[in-house]
Amino acid sequence: MSQYRLSATLKGHSQDVKDLAVIDNEKVATVSRDGTARIWNRAESGKWEDSTIYTSPEFLNSICYDKKNQVVFYAGKEALVNGHSIFASLGESTEPLYTLVGHESNVCALDLTEDELISCSWDKTAKVWSNGVCKYTLTGHDAPVWDAKILPGNRNHFITVSADRVIRLWENDSILKEFNGIHSDVIRHVEILNDEGTLFATCSNDGTIKIFDFNGTVKKTLEGHESFVYQIKFNKETNELISCGEDRSLRVWDLTTGEVKQVLRLPSISLWCCDFLPNGDIVVGGSDNLLRVFTVDPSRLAPKDEIESLQKEVEATALNSSTMDFDESKLSPYEILQTQGKKEGQLVVVKAPTGVIEAHQFSNGLWTKVGDVVGSSSAGSDKKIEYEGKMYDYVFDVDIEDGKPPLKLALNVSDNPYDVADKFIMKYELPSSYKDQIVQFIITNASGVTIGPTEPVSAPQTESNPMKVLPVKTYLSIKSYKSEGIFNGVVKMNAKEQTFTDEDLALIGTSLDDLDSNYEILYDTARKIKDSWSNKLVAFDILRLIVDKLPDSANIRDYIEEGLDNKDINITMMTVRILTNCFHNKRWGVKLMSSPDVYNSVFETIGTLFSDATLRQSQTLAISVATLLLNYTSLVVQGKHDSSQLDIVPVLAEVINNKYGVLEEYQTSEEAAYRLVIAYGNMSTVEPTLKQFAKSIVWLNQVKRRYLENPRFHDVFEDLSLV
Repeated sequence: MSQYRLSATLKGHSQDVKDLAVIDNEKVATVSRDGTARIWNRAESGKWEDSTIYTSPEFLNSICYDKKNQVVFYAGKEALVNGHSIFASLGESTEPLYTLVGHESNVCALDLTEDELISCSWDKTAKVWSNGVCKYTLTGHDAPVWDAKILPGNRNHFITVSADRVIRLWENDSILKEFNGIHSDVIRHVEILNDEGTLFATCSNDGTIKIFDFNGTVKKTLEGHESFVYQIKFNKETNELISCGEDRSLRVWDLTTGEVKQVLRLPSISLWCCDFLPNGDIVVGGSDNLLRVFTVDPSRLAPKDEIESLQKEVEATALNSSTMDFDESKLSPYEILQTQGKKEGQLVVVKAPTGVIEAHQFSNGLWTKVGDVVGSSSAGSDKKIEYEGKMYDYVFDVDIEDGKPPLKLALNVSDNPYDVADKFIMKYELPSSYKDQIVQFIITNASGVTIGPTEPVSAPQTESNPMKVLPVKTYLSIKSYKSEGIFNGVVKMNAKEQTFTDEDLALIGTSLDDLDSNYEILYDTARKIKDSWSNKLVAFDILRLIVDKLPDSANIRDYIEEGLDNKDINITMMTVRILTNCFHNKRWGVKLMSSPDVYNSVFETIGTLFSDATLRQSQTLAISVATLLLNYTSLVVQGKHDSSQLDIVPVLAEVINNKYGVLEEYQTSEEAAYRLVIAYGNMSTVEPTLKQFAKSIVWLNQVKRRYLENPRFHDVFEDLSLV
């Protein structure tokens, strides 16, 4: 069986590719969170080039193609459906040929026949348009309508699917049939599988694809995706279906057997859209801002180095154990990779000889690595906590009412905080109004870094503090670590440097397991490494773990001077983490960090240009810098009546708005972007003009376009009056 392999990678969008429309073998149209609609043309050389036909101030996420008139229709958050000629380019045709007005919220999908177009929206409706006029408005769903299609062979018949988990068939604007229970979660997309319009396929957040008929009878269930399935497309010529979703996979299904024929893993967290080209090639777009084309035709394959580069990117991917539904009990022996897989796309998780937890997929007769598993107890900290018979990364005490025992809140680092909050409220029968504060408590205390002590959640004080998130007063720290990993690094480098004896190494290993009792030993270890080793990174790493315990700020002076403007991005990153953790040193931390000499020089010195750095390294530095900035703004809001601390605000506002916020690595890293937004929001609570001018801050609005659908961002933007 021929297997799809990479044909081309299309680079141009600066944010997620949300939808695509195939025009022909040489042309594809796309829309993105970056607000642009683009036409991609494949040259004779095989290279794809793009032209922008429209730029919206808001994100776009749906597009379709009118072959008869050679027009693409696209829509998004503006709630308008616009049409542009496929031959237009930005500058030639700044105004759309058509604009359809009627929806009240984000338009999330479009479809058309020769003379009619159907659109659906978060406003819970679908609309049928003819000659630029709304012919029908389909009302009745209780949640956003995610997709809608016009049925072939049945004039004025339509099908809609919704977040309310209901599928409806319509005649004109009346409900003809309604199907409940086909899916157990939000339904994202619907495809029509025959010319009569009586056989359908739908996909859902429940991870399944269902094939059913006009009476709602399920004929097949396609199972294999490990998370949400966002889009499916049908190829009538081959009777194949393709699907893509939140598990980073593109899957090719044989509808005759219901079996998966091929699973393609990609280095993109969300694969939003996919379709077949007329020649059978597949194009897919995702959250890494890229389009990729895959082919079975050897003449259209990408160069070998590009195919190998993609595979290396996939292998380096970090896979969320929660998304994969993985825990330690499902760990397979490493030797399984020497055996034949049971089926195409089979996924196993093994512990490699290096100790890394890896995911491998069986495809085309071979096992290939598809990423490292993170978020599990095997992949992270070994110090799990047992609660009610299960193991968790954290079990917090949450004080809800004075004089009563605290309530237990258990979670893993990869859990969705909104889901955890909902379950916590239901378990203890708490008011739903507590949800936002519980979510903020979780985000602050378990966002992937070790957090210092914080005040427990108390009952909501909506009158005195009507905002959902701001201000955030808790200092964050970046102290997550594995003692084994640091120790192995010391041992490996010491084999070359010959600084420590075996007895010394044993003491270092023991000390790493108890920082509080052994910080002096570790400080001496770090000093020796820094003074004599060619690779000093581990010294900086050790220091960031113990800086909150050191007796004098002079202990870190040499590290800051050497590391803050270092050409090695990893040294710079560790230095920023040292400064971030200084806020937790109760002896001298806040006094040092609030010194004008320190904060004026720190942000002026931290570099932003590292020629040899990868995007991932740049994003890791971005998270560290954003956390340091957030801690400074927490200092400000804690001491908002202290004029000396208010003096920090202009410095912070300048570097956030003009130095860091505008950089790609700060915007494309969700965590860095979130912490920058919180930092800006914190300052706005003490300097009201920052809130007044928030709508004119370019980087802030770019981040808003990218992450507005993310609940935790939405709440902060609401506090800033940006939504």
